[in-house]
Amino acid sequence: MLGVCQAKITLIDNAIGGIIKALEAKGELDNTWIIYSSDHGEMAGDHRLSHKAVFYDMAVRVPLVVRPPGGQSGWISEGLTDCLNITATVLDIAGVESLEDSDGISFASQVLAGPDADGAQKGKDAVFSEVDGFTMVFDGRYKMVVESASEKPVEMYDCQNDPRELNNVFEDPDLESVRRDLIETHLSTIRDRLDREKLEFYRAIPAKTYSPPK
Repeated sequence: MLGVCQAKITLIDNAIGGIIKALEAKGELDNTWIIYSSDHGEMAGDHRLSHKAVFYDMAVRVPLVVRPPGGQSGWISEGLTDCLNITATVLDIAGVESLEDSDGISFASQVLAGPDADGAQKGKDAVFSEVDGFTMVFDGRYKMVVESASEKPVEMYDCQNDPRELNNVFEDPDLESVRRDLIETHLSTIRDRLDREKLEFYRAIPAKTYSPPK
């Protein structure tokens, strides 16, 4: 598995290098935003798992590397962001309207302002991920997974004290107020968007025979 991961990294590095060389050759490098990210990670043996469809960090914490036109000294922001923000940023750079009812927030101005600006470390209050009828919410410290329809917690990790996500504390009575806050403060913001009819349709059909309705 390690060899496969190293091969993937080498392949991606070579591809990005080829894009940068092409931009340089055309004289467009200083007129181009470069944004590198991914839609998901791979477990690659972590937690004895190989693929995705889980909410551990190896699967959901993906890279995001941004180079504005003209380049910039490297710096790191610890603010929470997500794929919606990437979409909002690309639209912002292109000078077009943002998507209606989207929670995406452009980080273009944040990148250009640099590491010493007041908002350099600012991000979203929480980010989400969904798969197979389950929803994850992460507020920067606690990561909780609930059954999407009932919002019943099934997993929870204190990622500050348990960064490897080994201790599932979803039933810890001392964290009941934290679980309630994650649901009412954050999950409530996406609750009305859940299409329960489609969710039940999806979950009722075995994966091998499932095909999306036309």
